[in-house]
Amino acid sequence: MAETDPLGRNWKLWGGILAFIVVIVIAGLIIFPRVNSEPETAPSAPAPSVPVETASPSSPSDTPSASASKPASGDCPALSTDASFPNDAPDTEWKRHPAGMLLPVNADHGPAKMDGDFWRCFSHTPTGAVLAGFTLVIDFSAGAEIDAAVESMNRQRLFEEQGSSTSNESFPPMLGYRVMNSSDDSAIVEYLSKAGEQYAAMSVNLAWSDKDHDWRLDLTSGPPAWSEVNDPSSYTEFK
Repeated sequence: MAETDPLGRNWKLWGGILAFIVVIVIAGLIIFPRVNSEPETAPSAPAPSVPVETASPSSPSDTPSASASKPASGDCPALSTDASFPNDAPDTEWKRHPAGMLLPVNADHGPAKMDGDFWRCFSHTPTGAVLAGFTLVIDFSAGAEIDAAVESMNRQRLFEEQGSSTSNESFPPMLGYRVMNSSDDSAIVEYLSKAGEQYAAMSVNLAWSDKDHDWRLDLTSGPPAWSEVNDPSSYTEFK
């Protein structure tokens, strides 16, 4: 289960979530501010109880997958090909990214390579997309790894904007997820967070890279978007 753990490094691109939540609570407005927020210092606490969706007929196995993908290119190893919907969260070991955030790691779905600030190599499955989304956001932003996103004009612009930032901002912990869309080529995953009594979600667009044989952020339409969440029970809780 995720724990409260601030990044504590220079930030600009998506660090406005805490201010965003405050605005929702006080004024009922949904905007995307980019103002400084203080890193969380509260002790770790269990994630809220988040009932599981029942849209999927099956969930990933608790044991290593019997079948594994065969990389066509790139340097990623063979990983699970279990394409079942991740109705139940995969078993995870929480490891600390060099940027400071604890991130979920699964032996079958990735990240299989944790090279410095660039944690990568996720399975070509919906579960791989779930594990990839938030990790790649951290890679691209706090880790300053531009290759965590597919090439686009927005990728370059957003990368340069965050590189010029002198603000000190942090992510709130991610408590759960919801797969909004998933195919062989793309996925959209929402990540549940909480600040005070208010829940919010970050929506991350992903694209499958045949060249890298791995998931990558898709920033073509802009950075991940935050929205207010009134019903956290529609999200699956991370283990």
